[in-house]
Amino acid sequence: MRSATMPDQGSAAGDPVVNDLLVLWQHPISRSIIPIGRLTHHANAYAFSYTRAAKDIEGFRPLPGLRDLYKSHRSTRLPAVFEQRVMHPERPDYSTYLESIGLEPSQATPWEQIVHSRGLRAGDTLQFMQTPEVQRGRAKARFFANGVRHIPSKERILDGRAVHVTPAQHEEALRRLRQGMQVDVEAEDGNAKDPNAALITAAGVPLGYVPWCLSRSVRELSATGRLRLTVARIAPSWVPTHVRLVLDLNVPAPLGFKFDREGQWEPLPTAQ
Repeated sequence: MRSATMPDQGSAAGDPVVNDLLVLWQHPISRSIIPIGRLTHHANAYAFSYTRAAKDIEGFRPLPGLRDLYKSHRSTRLPAVFEQRVMHPERPDYSTYLESIGLEPSQATPWEQIVHSRGLRAGDTLQFMQTPEVQRGRAKARFFANGVRHIPSKERILDGRAVHVTPAQHEEALRRLRQGMQVDVEAEDGNAKDPNAALITAAGVPLGYVPWCLSRSVRELSATGRLRLTVARIAPSWVPTHVRLVLDLNVPAPLGFKFDREGQWEPLPTAQ
């Protein structure tokens, strides 16, 4: 039987309050992950708005129950398309699920489940990420490492050097992580899907990727020198890889730096 606590993963009680999430959608053809919406939670009320990026996607179909692109959808409960990603307490695997995402039952509101789980479902195209921000001269973001399970699959070129790790080496590097440790960000050369691809590494061993929608910003932040991230949570090997590693970015922001330079994450204006 697994223990009821996960000391290396950290406690949700100590996490910062989250009120704003980017809703990310994976394009079925290009496989690009695009921020198509903003979901917020304040004082027991939810609001969802589509972004400017959603409007620019050719053939994009609005989400079920959220058909109007130019409306702020407000409710006292999560929209059904998102509520499907919340596990009911009566499920037999409920306690194991909460343990895997670092939540105690007393903390496991629908909103906190979404925040801590990414909202991913098998075969689905949606996921969530805390909205990055520039605050008091610092660039801040918390995100899950992407592509963790794919890292041992092939050789990668990091800053001009070829790197290949075995599954055993990859797992050992993950096992060595502890909450509060720092890890590096290194550019991956020749990534056909993302020219700004950035790998998260520990002692030179690739662990996973910076999310696609942050990769260009992270490359910009690392242009002046070494960029390091802090491990916010690390889960053991039995936890699904998509929620295994959570990282914090908190570094000085260069003058004029923005995560969303083109304003593609901004909510669409509501119809008058």
